[in-house]
Amino acid sequence: MRRALFLCLGIVVFTWLEFQFFPGHTYLRGDSQIYVPVLERLDTPGYLSRDLVATHPHVTYTIYDEVTLFLHVAGRLTLQRALEVQQVVCRAAAIAGIFLLVLSTGLGEAWAFLVAVLLNLGATLAGPAVELVQSEPLPVGFAFALSLLAMGFLAREKPLLAGLSGGIACVYHPATAAPFWGLVLLVFAVDRSLRKLFRPALTILVIFALLLGNLAQLQPGIAESQPFFGKLSANLAELQQYRTPYVWVSLWAGADIWHYLAIWICGLWATTRIWASLNRQVRWFLLVLPTYGILSVPLSYLLLERFRWSFIPEVQPARALLFTVAMASLACGVAGIRAAQARRRAEAFLWLLLVFALPMNTRILDFLRLSRLTNLAQLILCVAFAAALTALIRRFAATRWRLAVLGLPILAILAFAMMSRITDYSNSEKASVIGLADWAETNTWGSSVFLFPDAGRELYPGIFRAQSRRALWVDWESGDLVDYFESAGIEWWNRWQQTMQDRYSTDRLESSLSLPIDYYVLKQADRLADVKQIFENRAYVVYDARDLRKASAPLRNASMSKKLTG
Repeated sequence: MRRALFLCLGIVVFTWLEFQFFPGHTYLRGDSQIYVPVLERLDTPGYLSRDLVATHPHVTYTIYDEVTLFLHVAGRLTLQRALEVQQVVCRAAAIAGIFLLVLSTGLGEAWAFLVAVLLNLGATLAGPAVELVQSEPLPVGFAFALSLLAMGFLAREKPLLAGLSGGIACVYHPATAAPFWGLVLLVFAVDRSLRKLFRPALTILVIFALLLGNLAQLQPGIAESQPFFGKLSANLAELQQYRTPYVWVSLWAGADIWHYLAIWICGLWATTRIWASLNRQVRWFLLVLPTYGILSVPLSYLLLERFRWSFIPEVQPARALLFTVAMASLACGVAGIRAAQARRRAEAFLWLLLVFALPMNTRILDFLRLSRLTNLAQLILCVAFAAALTALIRRFAATRWRLAVLGLPILAILAFAMMSRITDYSNSEKASVIGLADWAETNTWGSSVFLFPDAGRELYPGIFRAQSRRALWVDWESGDLVDYFESAGIEWWNRWQQTMQDRYSTDRLESSLSLPIDYYVLKQADRLADVKQIFENRAYVVYDARDLRKASAPLRNASMSKKLTG
C-alpha cells in the first residue's frame, strides 16, 4: 500500500511539473481555437450563430464535447478548466501506462517510473505536426495517452482495464486509437497463445463502438455531413496543400522521413537488446506499432494523393508516427538502463542519448549538423544528461538510494523548458485581448460579427472569439475547416481572399465595408484618421462598421495623416 501511495504521489508530482514547465500546456494557441467555439455554441446556442467555425461542428465522432460540457455544467468549471482537467488526467494516464509497460520487462519500479517520466517529456513530430504530449487540450492527445495506458494494462495482463481505457481512447479520437485496436485484432486473429488474454478487451471495444455510434446520431448542430467514400475535388486539394500542408505527406516526407526511419531503426535495435526480457504482448507492441507508424506515411500518400479519398484529411494516418517515436523512446530507455546496470557504459550512454534527444528535436539527424548553434547547444545538453544518468544508474542501481536518480528528470524538465522555443503572449498582450473580449461581451449583441483586418496569421482573433463568444468573419486558424467540410473550407478561402490574404491597407479595408461585418478591430499602429472609435486600449482600436460606411472621406491611416500634415 505504501508503495502504491508513493507511486501515485510521484505521478501527481511529475504530471504537475511537466504540465507547468515542459512540455508545458497552452490554450487557444493552436487547434483548440477550432474546438472551443464549437463547445461554446453547443453550451449557449444563442451565441456565435454567424461564426463559420462554431456553426460547423466537427465533433460528431468523439465524446470530447459531451465530457467537456458535463464537467462545465456539473462541476461549474469554465470550459478552459474542464479541458485542462481532462488534459491533466490523460497525462497522468500516459505516465501510468508507460510505467506498467516497462514494469512488465522486469525492471524495478524506480526504473520503470524513470522511463515513463522521460518519455513524457514529449516530442514534436515535424511533418505530421503532432505532439507526443499535446500542449493543447485536444482529443488526439487524450486518445493517445489513454492508448498508452491500455497497452500498459495489457502488458500486465489486465484485459478488462485495457479494454476500458482503450475504449475511452476510441470514443475520444477513433483515428488515434485505431493502431492500438488494429494490433489487438491482429494478435487475436494470428496468435493463439494471446487470444484468451485479448478477448475481454475486444468485447469492451464493441460496447464503446456502439456508444460512439449512438452519440453520433444524437449530435446537435450538424451543418454538413462529409461522405465517407467521397473523392476530394481538385480545388479543395489545392486549398488543403496551402492551408494544412502537414496532411499531404509528399510535401514533407522527402525531408523528414529519414529522421523517422532512423528513430524506427534505433527502436528496433534497442528491442533486440532487451528481447529476452519482454513478454509476448510487449513484443507485439514494440515490433508492430512502430512499423505501422512508418508504413502510415506511404499509406497516407496512396489513399489521399493517389486515390483522393476525401475522408483521409480528417483521419490523418501519418499521425501514427506517434507510436514509432513513443515505442522507440521506451525501448531505448529500457535498453539504456539495462546496459548501465550491466556496466556497459558506452552502450547505455548512446541509448539514453536518443531518449533525451527526442524531446529536443525529432529531426535527430540534424544533431550531426554541428555548424548550427542551436543544434550544438541541444546536443551538448542531451549529452550531459545522458552521461549523468548513465553514471547515476551505475552508482545507485544496487543501493537503496536509487530513487535519487529521479532528481535528474526534474533538472531535465527545467533545462528543456529554458531551451524550449514555445512562446506565449506577454501579460500586457493577454490583458489587451481579454480586455477587448470583455468589452465586446458586455457591449455588443451576441450575434455580432468582428473582423481583424490587419491580424494576418496571428492567433489573437481566435483568442478574442473564445473569450468574448463573438463571431469572426474570418481568421487564419479557422482555415483548419478545409480538412473537415468542403463548403466551409471554400467559404473560408473566399473570405480570406476578400479581406486578409494580402497585406493590410485602408483601401482593402474600405473594399470590405459591403460585407456583413459589424465591427472592425485594428492594431493601434493602424488606427484610422477622422473616424471615431467606439473602444480602444493600449493594443487595439474598435470601429463600428456603420461609422466607417458613413465616413465623408476615403479612409486613411492616422500615422500617415500626421506625416502628410506635418
